[in-house]
Amino acid sequence: MPKKRLTNRRKPNKRILILCEGRETEPNYFKGLKHDKYHRNKLAALRIEIYDSNKNTGKELVAEAKSLKKIANAEKNSYDAIWIVIDKDGYTKHPQTFDQANANKINIAFSSISFEFWFLLHFTYTTKAFHKSADLERHLRFEYMQNYEKYDDNYSKLKDKTDQAIGNAKKIQKYSQNDLNRGRKIYELNPYTDVDVLVQKLLSL
Repeated sequence: MPKKRLTNRRKPNKRILILCEGRETEPNYFKGLKHDKYHRNKLAALRIEIYDSNKNTGKELVAEAKSLKKIANAEKNSYDAIWIVIDKDGYTKHPQTFDQANANKINIAFSSISFEFWFLLHFTYTTKAFHKSADLERHLRFEYMQNYEKYDDNYSKLKDKTDQAIGNAKKIQKYSQNDLNRGRKIYELNPYTDVDVLVQKLLSL
């Protein structure tokens, strides 16, 4: 009796949708991660959507994510996870954004005051509150990244320090825990970031 032929059934990659609030800093960082030679094969199914500036508020990203989720489900090609990447800088409708995201099982990677705080944690742990994104960017350039530009592939510049950034982000979250226990919301904190959660999930896929 002939032996059954074994077929090589490759496990399909997970399909992840990331919607970025910014047009340069955030999408360029995650594109850099996706295309890095050590990750690009396993992240081949990662889909990054970038929107024009008139569609980059938190609520609009949640609405867009809901629409794309509905389309994907109808096509029987659903996402394993959906993330939006937002920050606090100047935006006032975070309560509605977080409530709508939670109601629709959409994850949020949040930074205060801006995404650059995640970059700063690659170099140092700090609880310093920056009240404007421009102040944070100026500090980042003066102390650590003299040639920092939003449009660069900053993942490639920072990837060797990713573990340090993750550790520092965990320390910030622990530092913030008392405030959260007293009822403050993540979007009310400064400084804060949980971008490390998304980065770790991508690197572990």
